[in-house]
Amino acid sequence: MGLSRYRIVYVMKIYRKQFAACRAMLAAVGSMALLGLSSCEEKTAAEGQTPAADKAGNKEQASAAAEQAAPADSSAAVAEAREALLKTLIYDLGRCASDIAVHPELNAAVRNMLEALENYYNQNKESLNGTTERVQLALRMADTTRNLTAWNRAIAFYTEAKEAYDALPEGKKNEAENKRLLSSICNGQAFCHMRAGDMQAALSLYNDGLSIDEELYAAVIPSDGPAIPEKGEIPAGVPAAAAAVFSSYRCLGECQMLAEDPEEARVTLKRGIEMAEELRRMTPEMHMQYIRLLVAIGNLESRCGNDREVLKYWNHAAEMCRALYGATTDPALRFRVEQAFNNLVPNVKALAEKLQIGQETTGDSQSEPAPGTELN
Repeated sequence: MGLSRYRIVYVMKIYRKQFAACRAMLAAVGSMALLGLSSCEEKTAAEGQTPAADKAGNKEQASAAAEQAAPADSSAAVAEAREALLKTLIYDLGRCASDIAVHPELNAAVRNMLEALENYYNQNKESLNGTTERVQLALRMADTTRNLTAWNRAIAFYTEAKEAYDALPEGKKNEAENKRLLSSICNGQAFCHMRAGDMQAALSLYNDGLSIDEELYAAVIPSDGPAIPEKGEIPAGVPAAAAAVFSSYRCLGECQMLAEDPEEARVTLKRGIEMAEELRRMTPEMHMQYIRLLVAIGNLESRCGNDREVLKYWNHAAEMCRALYGATTDPALRFRVEQAFNNLVPNVKALAEKLQIGQETTGDSQSEPAPGTELN
């Protein structure tokens, strides 16, 4: 945790080249595999016919062919294997590809993946109606398109994802997994509206997403005692719910800031920060979302000309970056930490010089994480 800024930057430069190359390869492989999955399904459907019955057209041969068919429970195994494959290709690899869509050298691979995914979705849309899988597929298309900055097309995909959610049976709509998907739909579509200049639509959707995430967070924290105990296991479901609600507070606060409502933005961002600081321990993803809240409120204070407040929040965020970098081995998370840290350091130094404050630079400081932000 005592890494200097220069060592972090040096290590990250090496890592970034290797990581980008791996992501490009994975995105390309994912596109090919997704196309292969569609063709395999068509082949399976064709092979599933009973040629003997087709040719002879009599009941005896059809019965004989049916007896030779695979056991009934094999269909469940096939469905399970297919779900595992889709999860890797679309939900895990697809998210990775969405995150790197902004890099020009990887755009082609990401666009190929999107085209294959859209084709797969259109071929299976009707058969998947009323399932979580359809919601996930539409959401992944929307997220990928959003990261390609095609705002209107992404909004159309988010609308498709919301329609897929609305088609779920009533019982499934209230399952935590599906409500998380609905929150992601609201927040993703809100971002597109915000970037397209429709702030009212964005604010409405961000509020919807925050309401869902607050509900999901309240459902998993213990009814008595702290949300996360000082020792022992963190209750199941808390890390994901906490990270999501921190993110939603940040998204709404940033939108309020851009909508020229700094007071509301400050209230929203501080509420997210207070919620984070109530937790004695955090997982790495929770910690990353806390860092982003600190950066966001620093940005707000910068727009308002409150330089000393800016320096306080940005310095704290930079300290958290260093702590998180030393506490996680997740390459994707480290990449995000690098981006946040490298953006913060020059801004903090420039602001300190402007205020003529003699302080340790964030890159060389050896301070520990602040109370209430212990990494788990």
